Amino acid sequence: MMTDMEEAEAKKLQSEIEKRNGEEDKVDFKEAANKLAEGLLSQYQVQLVHVQKKLDEVRNKQETLLDQMQFENKKLQDTFNDENLNEMFQTIKVSQGKLVLMKKEMASIHDRTLKLKKRALRLQQVKQKEALTKEQQREQEIRREQELIGKPVIS
Repeated sequence: MMTDMEEAEAKKLQSEIEKRNGEEDKVDFKEAANKLAEGLLSQYQVQLVHVQKKLDEVRNKQETLLDQMQFENKKLQDTFNDENLNEMFQTIKVSQGKLVLMKKEMASIHDRTLKLKKRALRLQQVKQKEALTKEQQREQEIRREQELIGKPVIS
């Protein structure tokens, strides 16, 4: 059997062996992790660089568009705040209302004018008929008078 000293040395050696095995495992895991990371990076690095460039390009375009939109918004706000422009729009609105009223009035006047023209035409026709009738009556009276006057007798 082993003595206490031998046992103590055996335990010491065993603990050192286990310690070294543990360190080697740790080192192996670190090394394996580093190699795995390098492999993944080498595999996808070209695509990631390409995607990064595209993202930078999109971001730059978005910034440009944002600047343009802010500029356009400022111009629009300045236009809304312009007093002369607002007064002009109010004048346009009032003038448009007046124009609509004038159009209605002109249409009404046009209708009344057409009715008056038709009435005048009818009245003219009635007057002409009356004048024609009077003329015919006068001619008849003249004939009657001539008939009544007697005709010279020819012997």
